[in-house]
Amino acid sequence: MGAAQAAPHLRRNCDALGMAGTIVIGFDDSEGASRALDHAIAEATSTGDDLVVVAVFEMMFDPEGPQSFGSLGETPEMMPLVEPPELEPIFAKARERVEAAGLTADYVWAVGNPADKIAATARDREARLVVLATHHHSFLGRLFGTDVAAEVERELGAGVVVVD
Repeated sequence: MGAAQAAPHLRRNCDALGMAGTIVIGFDDSEGASRALDHAIAEATSTGDDLVVVAVFEMMFDPEGPQSFGSLGETPEMMPLVEPPELEPIFAKARERVEAAGLTADYVWAVGNPADKIAATARDREARLVVLATHHHSFLGRLFGTDVAAEVERELGAGVVVVD
């Protein structure tokens, strides 16, 4: 009883196989997102996990949905999606930080609701961790559900770290 017991080492399923997991980071070039990226970089450096940086371009309509605004008999056409030029400087800043740490990352962009797209990317990549920044929203922002981190946490459950 006198000797202190060592804290147990928590293991992920992939630890036994020597395989790295994946960390998804929602990044929008805000100060909070920069802190979240730094947290994800530190985590990936210590665990060997892969990084996936996600930037979401918000739009009022779903560009991946039918684009028919004509008569009911017309076949809807799909609009081709191209990376918005506004995302390049955001990815450039993230890439600079990731490479300065001696790491690499995948850079993924999506169009639509940020919480939905980040959660979908995390599921698609089988991420063990999602790192997001907290944004201090107004009362109306919270009322109308604009808290991306809270929405991702609700959708994914565990495995979300919110950096202040």
